[in-house]
Amino acid sequence: MKKIKNPTTVDEQITLLRARGMEINEPLARQWLSSVSYYRLSGYWYSYRVLPEPEDPKEPRRADSFVPGTTFEEVVALYEFDRKMRTLIYDGIERIEVALRARIGELLVAKGALSYKDRSCFRAKFKHQDWLKTAEKRVDRARKRSQAVAHYAANYDDYPFWVLADVLDFSDISILFDGLLLEDQRSISHSFGLRIDPDQLKDLTPVR
Repeated sequence: MKKIKNPTTVDEQITLLRARGMEINEPLARQWLSSVSYYRLSGYWYSYRVLPEPEDPKEPRRADSFVPGTTFEEVVALYEFDRKMRTLIYDGIERIEVALRARIGELLVAKGALSYKDRSCFRAKFKHQDWLKTAEKRVDRARKRSQAVAHYAANYDDYPFWVLADVLDFSDISILFDGLLLEDQRSISHSFGLRIDPDQLKDLTPVR
């Protein structure tokens, strides 16, 4: 077992990076090392470390030194690119989640406010009771922070799906969609413009 490394100051970190061959803009480096941290940024300069010919091709190991010409600015630019890309991805996922929540809600509520408790609304293999237990846990978790849940708990004997939907995780919504009847899944998919021809799927050659 290796001994845990001693903590270092920003000055020591800058000195270390320079010793390993990185070109440092000191004011910029101080700002980023102080606000983001050496450890977090190290994942972004990993690909700039020299990759020698490995003794074992199956386990190549990068050296501590950097490829000549590596700059701290490049590392920061890579970090910023990754941060902005993740922001766009999360935004897209949120839009999909909200829309899927709404479409499933429209479909189930059309069958009744409590239709999500009706076993006949789902596939035979869907673990309906397990899903309901998870939904109950989400409601219990949200009771103190959700006025809607608190209102229904105080005034009604159950929760309609439009209240329940807002406290479910995306994984709960995904599992619920997977458990819907095939015709209902198709209806929701078609509402998003997704239409699949089963005959075309037969012609697809499996990737080996």
